[in-house]
Amino acid sequence: MTSRPRRTLAGDAVFEGKGIHSGEPSAVRISPNDCGRGIEFSFGKRRYGISQAQADGSRRNTVLVFPSGERVSTVEHLLSAIAGVGLDDALIIPACEEFPIMDGSPLPFARAMMSIGFEKTGENHEPPALASPLFVENERSFLAAMPADMLSAAYVIDYPGSPVGTELKDIDVTPETYMEELAPARTFCLESEISELLRTGLGMGGDAGNVLVIGARSKPEYRVCAECAAHKAADLLGDLLLAGFVPTARYICLRGGHGLHLKLVDRIKKGLLINHRR
Repeated sequence: MTSRPRRTLAGDAVFEGKGIHSGEPSAVRISPNDCGRGIEFSFGKRRYGISQAQADGSRRNTVLVFPSGERVSTVEHLLSAIAGVGLDDALIIPACEEFPIMDGSPLPFARAMMSIGFEKTGENHEPPALASPLFVENERSFLAAMPADMLSAAYVIDYPGSPVGTELKDIDVTPETYMEELAPARTFCLESEISELLRTGLGMGGDAGNVLVIGARSKPEYRVCAECAAHKAADLLGDLLLAGFVPTARYICLRGGHGLHLKLVDRIKKGLLINHRR
């Protein structure tokens, strides 16, 4: 694993749009943070490290609840962009409970960060690496993390009887490959799922500009190869950041989702299987 300087943003980035589930106007700011503080959330005078949040992934997004009761939802795309571009220290300042969906992918977040640029906050370091294998499962799904010298992910999705079918995204994750192959991948759903999502109060802000809707017999043009699986891999990176960092490892997931990702995060947060390398 190649070492690099610890870094934060060179300036502020503000994102405005609407929440994909609430349908309400939404905004969030991300600002530079001091060396070693990591990724923090700010609510007025209160600050929390990202790993202090209790996370829930049961409703097709990632919801965080902080110690004093502050709640934010649909955080996974912004967190994915932070992890994907290699940002170590940042302050996230929510203006609303749900983060804006933007175009349905992490790309607008990642592009803005890359455009603003980065400032060095510390000496060269290597991200913590997984020291021993981890494995979690849920019904017909599993997620494994294996010790490795570089960050990589193989993500398999399986939607039998639909145009999505079975997709695999297998990628060595660097800022360059993230921007090219993962960040552009949009959130997706099957056309047959829309009525049920709306009935349960989800997807109220979804439209053709922020969701890849796949019909019974056809699917829209993909931005990247295996876009649906790529989006799941991008989500995985964002969810892993809830451990406080994304451990360097080889991740292999079959039919996963936010709930399964967060089960692995719970294991990582115990801190028993991490090598902190310098």
